[in-house]
Amino acid sequence: MSFDKIFEQRLQDLSRDADLFYQLITHFPYPVQIYSADGTMIMMNEACKAEFNISDESAIIGKYNLLKDPTLADKEVYHTIQAAFSGEVVQTHEFLVPLHLLKKMNGLPSADMEALYQDITSIPIKDNGNIIFIVNILITQRKLHSRTEVEAAKAYINAHWREEFKTADVAKAVCLSTAYFSRLFKAYTGITPFEYYRNVKIDKLKDKLLDLNCSVEKAFAECGMHYHSRYAKLFKEKTGLTFSEYKKSVSK
Repeated sequence: MSFDKIFEQRLQDLSRDADLFYQLITHFPYPVQIYSADGTMIMMNEACKAEFNISDESAIIGKYNLLKDPTLADKEVYHTIQAAFSGEVVQTHEFLVPLHLLKKMNGLPSADMEALYQDITSIPIKDNGNIIFIVNILITQRKLHSRTEVEAAKAYINAHWREEFKTADVAKAVCLSTAYFSRLFKAYTGITPFEYYRNVKIDKLKDKLLDLNCSVEKAFAECGMHYHSRYAKLFKEKTGLTFSEYKKSVSK
């Protein structure tokens, strides 16, 4: 029998003695989170609070729901999470935890650390075949602290927004590899570098459209964009208005 199977069985056995189980989880040397069958976090141990720099667990316990976390909904790991809540023991390797986004979402202060790469083992604890809770054991592999490089990248994009966007150019400007830079930027901001670049261009276009003496076509030209382009659709998605409607709304 593998170590994982033995550990799972011991955990199942201990869960029948509430006091022993609580002591095991509390003093376990690695971060542990426990979720109820509906996905709500009901406990985290001291190692977990230290790893995530959480001083007040009341903002999360009983409130954070793993199954309803919007930062996970479109990620492959969500299928793994669902498998655990269906009764399977599952493992996730090198999962990027967007720490700053989770803290912002739950109203917690964020430290310099922006993200973690973790290996996660999820063990369903059952009673007569029914899942009563899920135990997540977290092993941190890497930590990202590079806030400075992301802010420098933003500054570079803000200064070069009229130019054609190339991720490699921005990465080079902040002395990072393209792949690492892209992961780091999204971990910190929640969007890709290109999405940030597009948002900057849209904001610049909105500023130009505030000028009543500047036509829509001229505003586009001054922002280095073609009038008939994907930005027309993006602009309406961002503002809910067409260019002409936006211009009329600000002229009232």
